[in-house]
Amino acid sequence: MRKASGIVLKILLGLVLAIVIFLFSIPVIFKDKIKTTIEKSVSESINAKVSIEDYKLGFFRNFPKLTLSLDDFSLSGINEFAGDTLLRCKSVSLVFNLGSLFKKTGYEIKSVVLQDASLMALVNKDGKANWDIMKDSGPETVTVAGEPESAVKILLRQVKILNSSITYIDRESDMEAFLRDINAAMSGDLTSSVTNLEIRMKAGDVTYLMDGIRYLNKAVADADVHLKANLDSMKFYLSDNYLLLNDMLLNFEGMVAMPGDDIETDIAFKSGKSSLKSFMSLIPSVYMSGYEDLRTEGEFTFEGTAKGVYSDADSTIPDVALSFNVRGGLVSYPSLPEKIQNINIKSDVYVDGRDMDKTTVDVSKFHMELAGNPFDMSLLLKTPVSDPDFNVSMNGKIDLTALSKALPLDSISLSGLIDIAVKMAGRMSMLDNKQYDRFSALGNMSISNMAVEMAGYPGIKVEKAGFEISPSYAQLKDTKINIGRNSDFKLSGKLENYISYLFKGEIIRGNLSLQSNLVDLTEIMSGIRSDSTKTDTSALSVIKIPENIDFIFDAAINQFKYNNIDVKNLKGNINIRNGVLTIKDAGMDFLGGKIAMNADYDTRDSLKPMVKADFSMENIGVKDAFNSFNTIQKLAPTAKGINGKVGIKLSYSSLLGKDFMPLISSISGGGKLTTNEVTLVESVAYNKMKETLKLNDNYSNTFRDLNISFRISDGRIIVSPFNTKVGNIRMNISGDQGIDQTINYIVKTEIPRSDLGSSVNALINSLSAQASSFGLAFKPSDILKVNVKVTGTFLKPVVSPVFGSASSDSSGVTTTVRESVKNAVEEKTVQAKEKVRSEAEIQADRLVQEAEDKAALLREEAARSAEKIKLEADQQAQKLIKEAEPKGAVARLAAQKAADAVRKEADKRAGQIVKESDDKATKMVDEAKAKRQDILDKLQ
Repeated sequence: MRKASGIVLKILLGLVLAIVIFLFSIPVIFKDKIKTTIEKSVSESINAKVSIEDYKLGFFRNFPKLTLSLDDFSLSGINEFAGDTLLRCKSVSLVFNLGSLFKKTGYEIKSVVLQDASLMALVNKDGKANWDIMKDSGPETVTVAGEPESAVKILLRQVKILNSSITYIDRESDMEAFLRDINAAMSGDLTSSVTNLEIRMKAGDVTYLMDGIRYLNKAVADADVHLKANLDSMKFYLSDNYLLLNDMLLNFEGMVAMPGDDIETDIAFKSGKSSLKSFMSLIPSVYMSGYEDLRTEGEFTFEGTAKGVYSDADSTIPDVALSFNVRGGLVSYPSLPEKIQNINIKSDVYVDGRDMDKTTVDVSKFHMELAGNPFDMSLLLKTPVSDPDFNVSMNGKIDLTALSKALPLDSISLSGLIDIAVKMAGRMSMLDNKQYDRFSALGNMSISNMAVEMAGYPGIKVEKAGFEISPSYAQLKDTKINIGRNSDFKLSGKLENYISYLFKGEIIRGNLSLQSNLVDLTEIMSGIRSDSTKTDTSALSVIKIPENIDFIFDAAINQFKYNNIDVKNLKGNINIRNGVLTIKDAGMDFLGGKIAMNADYDTRDSLKPMVKADFSMENIGVKDAFNSFNTIQKLAPTAKGINGKVGIKLSYSSLLGKDFMPLISSISGGGKLTTNEVTLVESVAYNKMKETLKLNDNYSNTFRDLNISFRISDGRIIVSPFNTKVGNIRMNISGDQGIDQTINYIVKTEIPRSDLGSSVNALINSLSAQASSFGLAFKPSDILKVNVKVTGTFLKPVVSPVFGSASSDSSGVTTTVRESVKNAVEEKTVQAKEKVRSEAEIQADRLVQEAEDKAALLREEAARSAEKIKLEADQQAQKLIKEAEPKGAVARLAAQKAADAVRKEADKRAGQIVKESDDKATKMVDEAKAKRQDILDKLQ
């Protein structure tokens, strides 16, 4: 008996050992096979790059099922989405039916678990989604008997997502959604034709933006969805479902069917809580700032339905009905002295999915009271597509000071009073046909003592502003505005076609008067927040002039300041029309003189904004002009060392860069500069010329009677020959100079012998005496003609003299002087070495200059590429808008949003190209400067 028991025990131990060996051997045996099968199935079914760092296979996590863990799993896009990661997951666990490993019908996956997943869903500007990666299954094929239909079968009963995030960016519609801290689970038998499914999800951070407006900000979401699903007919019935956003509870019920490409819906929802506080939890500033202390009263309801078919084929959507109502509402915070009370709202919205022209918006009542001031509003909108028919009424006062004491406004400070009483009723066609007697528009609006302080923007104060409206125009009366600490504006005038501008984007016309004591643009721009890490308060960006504005300003500004520019008594007409800002007959006091100008700022081609101007300047300080304009600093750096007043007539045009500054290479124009005299206080070229001509160091540096004609082309100033006088020396000067700092001038001089240095005169007298001793009649001329060639750069000029005509009375002097110069050069090796160094420095400087030129070309090429991208995007955007034009207002609105998204993405891509080129250009110049220093070091 004992022996038999021992045998049984050994058999049991053997079985246990065999099972253990089996459990450990199965993963080893099947790991590579399963890995190969999974990779093959994935590669055959999707168009994407798959990366899996490691595989793990085991029984013990979900015994008796087999679990395959894919560690560091990722899906990356291809083609237009190359470089974008669709899904990155720390771990993907697939749970298999053990028995399927030994069958020829394929492996059966029972559940999937995603751990620490990050999903990035993108829709590009063309409407293509990065998750559309499934390969075309192609024509149906007949399965051979005994052959598995698929290597992997999805027989899911559970899907879990743990500690994950989802990012959705739709560049076509300018929408963004961010879900963080997601934990979700779906359970149910997906192998049955009819099954019950339950979906539970929580997200700790939900943010939603559209058109740059943040509708949800870090909201907390909790959802519980119960579905009865018929997977054969693809019908899903919802019951006992809820979605909780912050404290806002919504309940859903109804049906969704997807029998084919279309989606049929019959869904109803309503708010699960009647508290106004629950709705206000969706307002980011309210929910984040003392929401727990918020006290509300009154009844609140929000409900709606969506019934009908969503179809891409005929561009239809379900009919949507929404109702939002508040009765007897009150909002207050215990820590704040004011409260908003007697809130009553009744509003209904109906959207006809097949005929958008049947859409209606009816806000029949909106009433609230703040600080004892009631405010009422109503709106009825019908036939929005064919001929918008609206009835709008607003009446009451809004005390902004009280509002800031009723709601917590962390980043904004408000004060002032808005008083409004406006009624408008009629059809848009009445305005189009100028039937103003049939369209009702009466009322006024006034603003007094309003102040707005907001982080990242200069403060705005409106001392007073008033509007009186009629069907044809709105009268702006005595408006006084201050921006920042110093800038003030006083406006008055008339605005026409303002209603069509507001509702249809048509052209608004205005005739306005603008007066100001001071416009300090430097302060205004420095008060605007920059997204970059470095803030350049002196940098502007190109401002697009709207093409649907037609304004005439009669402007008078006592002082205008921008960086080093300080203009006084600016008066003129400013016209804005068709995307062009025109300044006509403007006059100003500037740089110690007077300037008259006419100018155009043209932004119709937003990629190539252009400025054209005609200037007439009198009594302008040269050094002041140098200090005020970087264009002069680049084209004429020697102006820094010139004292004097000049008159200038200039016709000028150029493209503008992204910093609102002229692109030097695009400048063209010409003009004339005149002056009685200017003094060269500092000029390396003139000092070298005095040294070469052996003039005294203290020889006059005052140039008289200048009348210089010039033109600007390809980044160079070309100077026509002109006469001048310096001391007793007559000069004729011509040549050119450029942004690359190079100069190329010929200076023809007539120099009296009496002005030459004593050593030169002694040499000439000695040569004359020697000629006489040989019986030669030689009388030196009292005037020595010398041509001087000035080349090199402004900082390293090269001055080369060529003595004048070889007449009978001067040929001997010319030859002897040349010989004397030759001997002097041979004797003065130190000077020769210095010349070598000077030439080396010139070459080194030229190396840097060439690099800067190449860098400039690189930046310009990048700018052109960026401009091309923006131009193509703008053309595409305009095409979208044009195609939507006959489809009605809603289609036009959708097209406008899509167009804005196209332009926004193009701006982003263009900015990236410009930045990369700028970095490359900067590196190129830095390397050239390093080489220059190396050359100079070797000359030591």
